[in-house]
Amino acid sequence: MAQITCSVIHSRLVPAVSAAMTALLLLGCSPQQSSESSVAAGAENRVAELDLQILPNQQWQLSRESIQLSFCRNRTNEALLADSAELRLWRLSGEITAFPDYRAEGLEALQRLFAEHDVMLWQESGTVSSQLYRLVSPEGAKQRSLFAAIASLNRDSRLCYVAVKGIA
Repeated sequence: MAQITCSVIHSRLVPAVSAAMTALLLLGCSPQQSSESSVAAGAENRVAELDLQILPNQQWQLSRESIQLSFCRNRTNEALLADSAELRLWRLSGEITAFPDYRAEGLEALQRLFAEHDVMLWQESGTVSSQLYRLVSPEGAKQRSLFAAIASLNRDSRLCYVAVKGIA
């Protein structure tokens, strides 16, 4: 009887332990989020978060001058199509659902610019062919040079036009 009990325990225990070990091994081998993708996710969240806000506010300041950008892809320009009144109404709601679904593609393009050029942009308005932005920086922090931002953005092959607007 003892032999039968040990045999039954052995036949049930070995597969269970084997399955548990396999599961632990697979968990240890699962892909971990790299620091680069963590930074990109943080940038995406920040760009989307700022897009919902009316700026400047207590946490963020804007540059005095505007930057005009035109993406080489018309689809991206169309995704960012919104006049200043529309943007203001959407932002006043404070809800992501107030924005059109197609805007997500444009925000992804802005996120990539931030991640690659360290240029945080806040949209003032947008037409079918270009948009106006202000540089954003934390309140109280030294603002990035507008001309350094322009120089960096001008090297991006996804942008067909970059210019400064509103220099006094």
